[in-house]
Amino acid sequence: MSAILSLLRSRLLRPVFVALGIALLVQVVVAVALTRSTVTALEADLAERLGTDGRQLAGELEQAGRDVRSGLDGLSSSTRQRLSAGLSTRLQDEQQQIRITLEKNLKDSANDMAELLASVAPRAIWDNDVPVLSDFARRAQRNPNVLFVVYDDAQGQHLTRYLNRQNPINQALMDKGQGERALDKVIDAARHDPAVYVVEASINPNGAEIGKVLMGVSTAGVDQALAALDQRFSALIASGEQLVGDSLGAAAADSGKALRQRLETAQASA
Repeated sequence: MSAILSLLRSRLLRPVFVALGIALLVQVVVAVALTRSTVTALEADLAERLGTDGRQLAGELEQAGRDVRSGLDGLSSSTRQRLSAGLSTRLQDEQQQIRITLEKNLKDSANDMAELLASVAPRAIWDNDVPVLSDFARRAQRNPNVLFVVYDDAQGQHLTRYLNRQNPINQALMDKGQGERALDKVIDAARHDPAVYVVEASINPNGAEIGKVLMGVSTAGVDQALAALDQRFSALIASGEQLVGDSLGAAAADSGKALRQRLETAQASA
C-alpha cells in the first residue's frame, strides 16, 4: 500500500496517471454517448414500427368493420327476401284452402236457405198467394249475398218477379244477360257467371213437385274476406321483414361499435 502511495507521489509517474485518468474519462464519455445514440435509434425504430403496426391494425379493423356491416346488410336483405317468398307461398296456399272452405260454407248456407224457402211455400202456392211468396223473396234478399229469389210453379213459370235493381251486381248481370224481362236477364247471366252460385230447391210437400225455388248468391263476400286476409298477411310479412332488419341492424351497430372502440384504441396506441 505504501509502495502504491509512493508511486502516486512520484513526479515522474504523475503525468502518466493523469493521462490514464483522462483517457479513462474520455472512454467513459464516449461509451455513454454511443449508448445514448444506440438507445435513441432503437427508440425511434421501435416507435416507427409500432406506428406502422398500429396504422396497419387500424386499417384492418376499419376494413373488418366495413366487411361486417356489408355482410350483415347482405344477410338482412337475403333473409327478408327468403322470408317474404316463404310467407307469400304459404299465403297463397292458405288463401286457396280458405277460399274452398268459405265457398263451401256459402253454398251450404245457400242450400239450407233455399230448402227453408221451399218448405214454407206450399200453402201459398196452393192458395196462389203471390204476395206471401213475394214477401218471402224480399225477406231472403235482405241478406247482402242473396241476389235474387224466384218462386216458380210446376210448369216453370215465375210466380214472383221481385228483383233488387239497386244492387250493382244485379245491374251488371242485367247488362250481360239475355231475356225479355230484367229478372230473366239476371238469371241467364247468373248461370254463366262463376262469381254467382245458383241453387234450386224443389217444392214437393206430398212427393209431387208443385214448384221450385231459384236463388242466386254472390261469392263477392268470399273475395272480400280473402282480400282482407291478404292485407293482414301482407302486414305480417312487412312486420317480419322489419323485425329481421331491425335485429340484424342492431347486431351490425353493436359490432361496429366494438370495432370502432378497438380502432380508437389502436390509433391511440399508434
